[in-house]
Amino acid sequence: MNEYTKGKVKVLVGVLVLLVCLALVLAGHAIGNFGDLATGLKGLAVQLAGLAGILALLGVYNHSQQ
Repeated sequence: MNEYTKGKVKVLVGVLVLLVCLALVLAGHAIGNFGDLATGLKGLAVQLAGLAGILALLGVYNHSQQ
């Protein structure tokens, strides 16, 4: 696999991971809207997992730009 293809695959994987993380944040918000404390905490945990993924992607990007 040449460098051009490797770069395109990395971008595609990054975009897919970003979409999954955004879906986690949105799903966590929907889960947390039911009002029960336990359900709200589950929604918060899902949102935090999505946020951690987004921050990890940002860290990977920043590390590659140095």
